[in-house]
Amino acid sequence: MKNMLVVGSLNMDMVITVERVPHLGETVSGDGFMMVPGGKGANQALTMARLSGNVKMLGCVGKDHFGAELTAFLKESGVDTSPIMQSHKNTGIALITVSGGDNMIVLEKGANHALKPQNICENEELFRWADIVVLQLEIPWETVVAAAKTAKQNGCTVLLNPAPVENFKDEILPFVDIIVPNEHEGGIILRKEIKTKEQAKALVAEFAEKGIHAVVTLGADGCVYFDAGECRHQPAAKANVVDTTAAGDSFIGGMCVALCEGKPIDAAIEFATKVASIVVSRKGAGTSIPWRNEIN
Repeated sequence: MKNMLVVGSLNMDMVITVERVPHLGETVSGDGFMMVPGGKGANQALTMARLSGNVKMLGCVGKDHFGAELTAFLKESGVDTSPIMQSHKNTGIALITVSGGDNMIVLEKGANHALKPQNICENEELFRWADIVVLQLEIPWETVVAAAKTAKQNGCTVLLNPAPVENFKDEILPFVDIIVPNEHEGGIILRKEIKTKEQAKALVAEFAEKGIHAVVTLGADGCVYFDAGECRHQPAAKANVVDTTAAGDSFIGGMCVALCEGKPIDAAIEFATKVASIVVSRKGAGTSIPWRNEIN
């Protein structure tokens, strides 16, 4: 098993379920509230650990109860949390409204924005240890770029999940080996409008021309990816969709574990699809992520 390093965000998710999303200025009643460990980086690292991967997490939390709870939750699942830093800023918070299985999220980044490029330099030994480095965009852009450059300098494979996509700049692409956007994010990056599966396949092919292996997720339509010189489609596994929070993160975590076990890309994506199908059938982020025996 190869080694995985996740550089990214840790948030405490505050989730409320509603029948429908309120209009501006309107109040609606909810039915169920949960406080759940989350953050794109933490979700991905948690998935890797629960699927028996070797994973370390580099991120930042506040010196508060939420930070301690998040760190303990990851550690209990097998993530090496020793690189996680502490800041005087509050731990990141995500306010999530779930309606009909879909979600809307308001993010307060807090301590996530205390992770700076100098912290990447100070932790270069992590990049020497890692075989694959996984990045997202819920930490400062300059920190993501520094992590991608440091990873490449140390011979790592770099996987980028470009979300939230409004932070994206093309300067990072020369340092990326694998990119995993949804169709909306991929379209913004390559300045295309993606509405169909065929358009998504064309997007994957364009990334391939740039030397980047793209896997574009399509929600209920599965994903498209490039393999052996052609664009392929992996259907989504059937699932009773309850909450899509962390579905994309668990897909990435599952794919990374499978790749680190030596599986070919098609088998890795099939495995990741099974992981995500379990996650969407449960409420919450970290609490919905399955263990390896559930996938088997």
